[in-house]
Parts: sequence; C-alpha cells; structure tokens
Amino acid sequence: MDTASTSTVAQGEIRARVESWIEAVKGGDVKAIMSHYASDVVAFDAVSQLQFKGVQDYGKHWEACMAMCPGPMIFEPRELDIAAQGDLAFGHCLLRCGMKDDKGQEKASWMRMSSCYRQIDGKWTIVHEHFSAPFDMQSGKALFDLTPDGAPAVSRIPRGMNSITPHLICAGAADAVEFYKKAFNATEIRRLAGPEGKLVHASVRIGDSVVMLMDEFPQWGSLGPKSLKGSPVTVHLYVDDVDASMERAAAAGAKVVMPAEDMFWGDRYGVVEDPFGHRWSIATHIRDVSPEEMQKGAQNACTQGAADQA
Repeated sequence: MDTASTSTVAQGEIRARVESWIEAVKGGDVKAIMSHYASDVVAFDAVSQLQFKGVQDYGKHWEACMAMCPGPMIFEPRELDIAAQGDLAFGHCLLRCGMKDDKGQEKASWMRMSSCYRQIDGKWTIVHEHFSAPFDMQSGKALFDLTPDGAPAVSRIPRGMNSITPHLICAGAADAVEFYKKAFNATEIRRLAGPEGKLVHASVRIGDSVVMLMDEFPQWGSLGPKSLKGSPVTVHLYVDDVDASMERAAAAGAKVVMPAEDMFWGDRYGVVEDPFGHRWSIATHIRDVSPEEMQKGAQNACTQGAADQA
C-alpha cells in the first residue's frame, strides 16, 4: 500500500477513535474516555489552566469535568483535520463544549482542541492533548464566547469585567483615582464628569479586576465611608508581594490598620485604610491548607481571641 493510501486508512481509523471518544464523553463514562489515552499522556486544559501528566492524573481531571456538567453534555467537534504519517498523527478541530441546564437551555463555548496520536498495540492512542481558547489581553482571561469564525458574540458580561465589581463612593473621586494609581498600580479606564466637575462614574483596573467609583452625591443618597462614619465592607486584593504592596499603599497615604502576618488559612494578610475611608485587605497566598487544618486553625484563632479579651 502506498504512502497516500496508508495515510487515508489512518485518518479513517483516527476519525473512528475520535467518534468513540466523543460518545464516551457524552455518556459521562470516564473509564471509556481514558481508554483512548496513553498511560504517559501529557495534556493541558485552558479552562483550568493546568497541565496533567499520566492517565491517572488526567482521569481525575475528567472526573471533575463530568461532575461540573450534571445535565446533558454538549461535545461537538467542527472542522476536524487529521494528518498521519507512519505511527504518528496529529488532529485539530474547533470544539463546542458545555451542557444543557435544567430548563433545557444550552450553555456551551467554542474552544480549539489539538491532539497527537501514536499507534500503540495496533490502536491509535492520544499521547498529547491541548485545549485552548483566545484570551483577553487586559485581564488575561480566556474568551469562551467567540463564534466559530472568531467574531465576538454579544457578551452578557462585558469583556474585561468579572461577575462582581466593587463600586466605591469617595469624597473626592478624582483624587481617589490618582491614589489608587500610586497605591495599587491601578490603570485608569475612564471617567465621566457631572455637575461642577464631580465624577458621576470612573473606573480603574487593578490586577485583573475593575473597580468603579464615583463622587458623593447626597441628593442621590450616595455617601462615602467618612460621611457615614465608617463602612462594613472591605475590598480584598490578592497580590504577588503583600509586604511590598502595603508599603507602597502606606507611602501613597494609606493607614496601616493591620500589618501583614502569616495566617492559618494559607495567606500572608494585612489591612490598610485608604484616605477616603475604604478598607483594603491585601494578601499573598503562601501555602495550600487542607480543610481540616483550616478548621483547626479557625478554632485556635477564636480561642486565642477570646483569651486576649478576657
């Protein structure tokens, strides 16, 4: 059989393997899914942004994926292209992945899937797999709401925004924007001036998140912490170096309420209050803690707190 004929046969065999793999995924059968992978498979998943080595490690990830999709699974390849030569082959396609919710509505996204196959014991087996998606340059987040041709769909949550966004009221919002630039390395996005130059809206980006802010407008019931004599809300900020970030905030004019300390939940954590009355807890994660260790640490902290007040 010539090379072209051999390649065509291999492509057909691999397409059959892809179809078998998809049926296993739709059926939620992790054992059947993993039968398509080599024992030393290496994979990367764009959703979790994690790399997996070995069939057991990757199998646990697939189990977690199945648990995330209790409804009917959507797993549809498009434009599958396969190139094969000898005992190696490469396949890539667009993949529509998601599920139907309890109302029957589809919740699915498009990703790019690339897989490398090798013939092992006469079977085409996946030895490397990569799921990927475009990402937003500002936030660094993967974009799963693109149409197959790459055009952006109308997003219910605007690009660059998270589901929850702090919206702060500050007496002197323009000064607050400048403070956040100095203290937290914020980048200004926009500002809208209202009567007498006061800001009816402004937004800055800190890390991968947006913070909105505005001036006080008593006639609208919009008052900042200083007018209210305090606030029950603290904005939490994760950073690479909590000590350096707190020093920077203090140098910009923040008051250190609690110096950074290593905490039982695995963070090095401190609190500052900005010149406009808003409190910011700042943290760097320094170690992973088990639920049991965290519970024990919380109990010890409560006991110590009660002893200190006695």
